[in-house]
Amino acid sequence: MKLLTSVAPIGLALLLTGCPLTDHYRLLEDDPAGLDQGGGSGTVGGAGETGGEPNLAASGAGSGGETASCTVGCNAPRRCVANRCESGWVPMAPPPLALVARSKAASVAVGNAVFIWGGLDNNGAALGNGAIYHPTTDKWTPLPMDTGSPTPRIMATAVWTGDASNKVIVYGGTDAAGGMVFKDGAVYDITNNMWMSLPPNPSPSKRSAPFGYWDGTRAVFFGGLNAMSSTVAGADRFDLKSWSSSTSNGDPGLLGFPAIAFDGTVMYLQGGVIAGIRQDKAYAYTSSTDTWASLSKSLSVRTGAFGAWDGARFVVWGGQDDDGLRDDGKTMSGQTWAEMSTSGVLSARRIGFRRSGWAFQVKPGVIAMLGGQTSISGSSGTLATDGATYAVDSAEWTAIPSWSSLETHEYGIGVWTGEEFVIWGGRDQNVSTLTGERWAP
Repeated sequence: MKLLTSVAPIGLALLLTGCPLTDHYRLLEDDPAGLDQGGGSGTVGGAGETGGEPNLAASGAGSGGETASCTVGCNAPRRCVANRCESGWVPMAPPPLALVARSKAASVAVGNAVFIWGGLDNNGAALGNGAIYHPTTDKWTPLPMDTGSPTPRIMATAVWTGDASNKVIVYGGTDAAGGMVFKDGAVYDITNNMWMSLPPNPSPSKRSAPFGYWDGTRAVFFGGLNAMSSTVAGADRFDLKSWSSSTSNGDPGLLGFPAIAFDGTVMYLQGGVIAGIRQDKAYAYTSSTDTWASLSKSLSVRTGAFGAWDGARFVVWGGQDDDGLRDDGKTMSGQTWAEMSTSGVLSARRIGFRRSGWAFQVKPGVIAMLGGQTSISGSSGTLATDGATYAVDSAEWTAIPSWSSLETHEYGIGVWTGEEFVIWGGRDQNVSTLTGERWAP
């Protein structure tokens, strides 16, 4: 392995390279021209919403176009044909006026809807508002702004606690200039439509854009970056009452830009970079027992690979090594790695850290990968607008065409709801957009 080029940190103003180079998080990472990574208060149904639903629970299917022969309900504006909802890309309705164009917002799926909060507007100001988007009706519900709301910020992380408690935890991020990294946030109670401030986190770590997930009992915020554009070790954990930190025993340390996946219980990591050197190691973290485990190695060193859990296996594909972008990958079951097919494979690319690139399980045994960066140049013109699905058992790649607008959605939100992939906002030609689109398999 060779040492990666070290780049002096620049202000945490706008995350990652765009064009011109005004963004932050140019880590001592992959290349001097760009970055990568490997790896979601209005009324919910109340007055003031934009044609929204009475509540999230009432946002069921059936509001899209249907034919008399269909017995399934389809998300608007999809039609039902031969008892099947139309697949492919459809445009999203524009948001309410209060939800201005933005990039670097926090987002997460809440059931079959999408929670969006904060971000950076076109004037360079951090935002402190948001909305919930409902694919079932193609309508938006503004979020309230009250005394418990988080302060305006960019690059925060949102985690949904599931149906039982039905809350969204917004944590971390930075101010608009990037000089202040936060270790606070707030909890949005969907059922009662109100915000509550998080209790103080005693951890010394501050995290911008950590990887976040709900393990069934607690929210886990792993990694992320600090104000010096350096990786933050370990994880902070919140159980809706108090904070705790993950153990350092077996922790991979200051690992940046690995492929990441979560199976509902365990977080998996592969590759990444430590102290400027790309890695080939793999790890598993179980937050319920607060234990780290080293897994078998098989893939070559890489950063910024796509990672996903297919229901039974950890899938790692693409990324960047010391020679350039990769178009290969492997799947891991237990401690055994298996090659992925290279027939009909997606073009070589990597995930750009919170910039472009999403991977998720479409159904058991099938994952999808969309977007990403197709060049190491770092320019916004190298962001992909297409993708592919991969069926692990049949080793078959199936192309996903570019989304309809062809806007790059740079630093936009990308969320899989379990039914559709929603991509909205971000920047196109360095200007934030209100455009959104949805893909269904």
